[in-house]
Amino acid sequence: MQTKATAGLKPCATNGEPSGRTNGCGLCEAPAGGYDAAFGGALCRECADAFGDLRNDVREVRDE
Repeated sequence: MQTKATAGLKPCATNGEPSGRTNGCGLCEAPAGGYDAAFGGALCRECADAFGDLRNDVREVRDE
């Protein structure tokens, strides 16, 4: 039996934060600004920028 498409959240979706340490940055104690998938955790803006720079540097070294 087919069902109609519904708008909104799927039953498996949540609108809360992921479990684990979500109130602070994973590298320092500053409040987290978001989740960084490459890092695998929450980061503040300063640490996210530094982590991104580090990843770019590592990629450049590997490409040489």
